[in-house]
Amino acid sequence: MRTKFRNALSARPRLFGVIFVMLAGAGYGTGPWFAKNLERNGANPMGFLTARFVISAAILLAVRLIHMRGVKWPNANDAIKIFLLGAYGFFISPLLYFIALHDLDSGLVVVIFYIYPAIAVLLSWMIYKHKPNLVITICLFTTLTGVWLTAGQVGNGNLRGILMTLLSAITHAIYVVAAGSISKKADPLTMLTIALTGAASAFVLVSLVGPSSLDPEFPVNSQGWILVLAMAFLITIVATALFFAGIKRIGPGVTSMVETFEAVVTISIGVLLMSESVTVIQILGTVMVLGSIVAIGLAESSAESKSGRHPDSHSGTVLDLPIS
Repeated sequence: MRTKFRNALSARPRLFGVIFVMLAGAGYGTGPWFAKNLERNGANPMGFLTARFVISAAILLAVRLIHMRGVKWPNANDAIKIFLLGAYGFFISPLLYFIALHDLDSGLVVVIFYIYPAIAVLLSWMIYKHKPNLVITICLFTTLTGVWLTAGQVGNGNLRGILMTLLSAITHAIYVVAAGSISKKADPLTMLTIALTGAASAFVLVSLVGPSSLDPEFPVNSQGWILVLAMAFLITIVATALFFAGIKRIGPGVTSMVETFEAVVTISIGVLLMSESVTVIQILGTVMVLGSIVAIGLAESSAESKSGRHPDSHSGTVLDLPIS
């Protein structure tokens, strides 16, 4: 079974890259549900995010030391880049996102946050000098429209929440583009271990010396800590591993669009588990997002069948965005 999977992965690396990022988005989409329940158990965003990343980094350090004993770490220059990527991308954007949920309805946060694919595609164009082709442009427009429709009617929010969500989106777009460049500096386990250690270090440092407004409040009971452990495993370790595996195969531009599946999952969980309503327009939006992801996957699969190139070549495929 493992051999068959590896053969399939080798034959369709970019298609599997789309699948990996879609699964990562599904994991990230559970975040608001975890946040709501953790706050009921006494934690604030700074508290449960600090615990989440410290636990995740500790687990991965142990796994890496045991599983890859004797394997060298990346050189100092590459290790610092990965560490700073985690300290930046996993600290600023999630913290702003979860704080914004205090001020805005989750639907509005999703709508504003998912302008980030457009920012990521534009940044990729500027940095990697690769103009988005017709498929990218159509799918980008469709996913953004679908996310807007899926969010449906949103409540009123204040300016602080809107600005925080915008900053979170911009920060995440920069992180995605940077991750596309750095993701080949190490093997996936080492990459993830160093990045999450960077994130954990950033949260601990700010917890100790940051302003009082960022003082962490941790869960006050065992149920809260069980949720933190589940969040650390599902969203942080598993989803982020899938994210890095995907972006390594399909590049930052396509990754940013496929990851919009997170919005569909977030709203679906709200309907199924948090007693939120759903409308025909929201269903239409969901179909548009899923349809765009399917279109990207089919285009990637078709490009692989015609080119027969390994993803490391990064040339000639329909949706290729160069990774330096």
